[in-house]
Amino acid sequence: MDEVSARRLRNVIPVLTEQRSVLADAGLSFAGHLLDLTIMQLRLSLNDISEDELSEFSDQVSLGLVGKNSSDKNPVGR
Repeated sequence: MDEVSARRLRNVIPVLTEQRSVLADAGLSFAGHLLDLTIMQLRLSLNDISEDELSEFSDQVSLGLVGKNSSDKNPVGR
C-alpha cells in the first residue's frame, strides 16, 4: 500500500469512530458492531497484521484470561 492510500485510510478511521458513536447513541448496536469490525480491519491492513497473527494474539489473550480466572477461583495457600 502506498503512503497516499495509507494516509487516506488513516483519515477514515476517526470518521468511522464518530459514526459508530452516533449509531450506539441511537441504540443501533449491531450496526455499531459492524463499524467496529470495519475499523479493526482498516487498522490491521494499515499495520500489516495478518488474520493468522490476529488469531494467534486472540488465542494468547484468551489463554491468559482463562488462566487468570482459574487462579482467582482456586487461590493457592488459602
